[in-house]
Amino acid sequence: MTALLRVLLLLLLPAFSQAAPLSLVAGDAPLLPGPFMQVWQDPQGQADIHTVRQLPDSAWQDVARRDPSFGYTGYTYWLRVTLHNPSDQPIDWVLLIGNPLLDYLDAYGLDGERVYRAGDQRPFDERWVQHRQLVLPLSLAGGEQRELILRMQTNGSANLSASLMSAQAFNHHEQRMLMLQGLFFGALLVMLIYNLSIFIITRDRNYLWYSLFVASFSFYQFIQQGFALQWFWPNSLAWHQLSFPFSSALATLFGILFTYGILDLKSQHRAYTWVTRALLGSSLLVIALALSAPYRVALLGSFYLLIICAAVGCIITALRWRAGYPQAKLFALGWSSLIIASLFSVLTGTGLIANSLLTLHAQQIGCLLELVIFSIALGARIRQTQSDHHLAQARLFAKEHQLRMEQAKSLDLQQEINEGLEARVQERTASLQQALEKLSEANQRLAELSRHDSLTGLFNRQVLNEELERMLAQAKRSQQPIAVLMMDLDYFKQVNDEYGHLVGDACLQHAAQRMQQRMRSNDLLARFGGEEFVAMLCDTDQPGAYDLAEQLREDLAKHPCQHQGLNITLSLSIGVCALIPDALSNREQLLRQADQALYQAKAAGRNRVACYEANTRAGA
Repeated sequence: MTALLRVLLLLLLPAFSQAAPLSLVAGDAPLLPGPFMQVWQDPQGQADIHTVRQLPDSAWQDVARRDPSFGYTGYTYWLRVTLHNPSDQPIDWVLLIGNPLLDYLDAYGLDGERVYRAGDQRPFDERWVQHRQLVLPLSLAGGEQRELILRMQTNGSANLSASLMSAQAFNHHEQRMLMLQGLFFGALLVMLIYNLSIFIITRDRNYLWYSLFVASFSFYQFIQQGFALQWFWPNSLAWHQLSFPFSSALATLFGILFTYGILDLKSQHRAYTWVTRALLGSSLLVIALALSAPYRVALLGSFYLLIICAAVGCIITALRWRAGYPQAKLFALGWSSLIIASLFSVLTGTGLIANSLLTLHAQQIGCLLELVIFSIALGARIRQTQSDHHLAQARLFAKEHQLRMEQAKSLDLQQEINEGLEARVQERTASLQQALEKLSEANQRLAELSRHDSLTGLFNRQVLNEELERMLAQAKRSQQPIAVLMMDLDYFKQVNDEYGHLVGDACLQHAAQRMQQRMRSNDLLARFGGEEFVAMLCDTDQPGAYDLAEQLREDLAKHPCQHQGLNITLSLSIGVCALIPDALSNREQLLRQADQALYQAKAAGRNRVACYEANTRAGA
């Protein structure tokens, strides 16, 4: 029923002067706010929030598409959307802006009168959430309806790429995306190492150009996905802006050199060489523009260079294919996947194609396809070399009756050639095997890291949920008690406010270490979120769980956190829930009852342990 109502609202959007509110209904799928947004264009960029809020409804226009995208105009756009919490419980949501290359983005209405200011032309540390993309957290009380206003200004693509999701869904989404990005850049690294190894062995410049192309394209993607600003130069805003067209033109330059070599254009008509030199000169010109000209000029120059190179490359490849060159077919297929994906990315930036998860990562998908196909093409080139060698050998034997006196010498020479070729193939195979083993080890490390909290080293919430389900199932089978301790550091916000978040992080690490020392080998301690921790105890009744909780509380109180000359006293409030589970017991019940006990401990004055009692809770 809710889905049908949403479809009807989308169909009736143009008939209303003001877009309908967007109801934030919990779910795993992200919500697209575009169809519920209205836009007001400010070409001069002089309006402020007070002026915008006083605009009549007739001044606003419905976005009426999946995602607000306005091309490369350079104008300032104001967007508004009304958010509604239909439930009676407060909710925490995240507005994720998937375009990390926006110059400036201001948000009004996220948190009272606080203004969210971010963008790649503002220092990275000013963001509320330290994330490669623009993450706007918001909280709505039960039944609350709030107007959110965004100010977007950029010299690049005015493409918001916005999606709304619950905080829990965002955490799951971020884990998946980090895993996929790690696999993508890991694959690029493997290809770089592999082709550099072949170049070192063979001294074939085609492998060098291809390796440099992979390296520059990886650099381009690192910038485009927002990782470069986060990790490489969070405060070098001018360089960050020019690095995008610079890396694009650099990747194009090495792609031209690789194309010239792999298609063997040097041995063909001079026109191929003249065209290649013209494209190389254009690439160098765009690189110079990126380092000296205005950003908008360099950005458009890199786009036009990409389109021209794509068109010329298709024509040259088709001509070489027609001439019967063996590598032209695979080369055409590989470049087509990358070129089509790049054109999709450019057209999405102009607003001609609606933004989606597919178009947002189109270049990465096309790049992986191109890497696989080019690897096959380079392997085919090696096989062609071997075929030519065998053909020369057959011709040599055909003339045996003419060269009988040189037979022994020819056989010795042939044996040396075969041994050398076999050694080269073995070396290349060993290099590939080593690269694949490194990739496998990296994937294993990535999987292990995804199970632990990066700050404390404890298990994260995902592992907590999995292990609690397993321990609960085992307790149901054996009818043995199971206990959950929900622990929270008292007044931890005051520690962050007084000493700073770095000292707060040290306190979290200290608390985690003290608690971990008192856990049994078959118990599990996990970070639940913020300053909250959860311990799962198997074969433990309520008295045993209470005793352990008191030990944890007293131990932390007696051992303050020592950090950089500071002596910071910490205390714990602990909620205990212990039971012998029945068929209806579940993970959510255990965590909820432990959380209720924690609430009782805090209400009783903190720095204490409270046990969950069903009759007490009902009375409260």
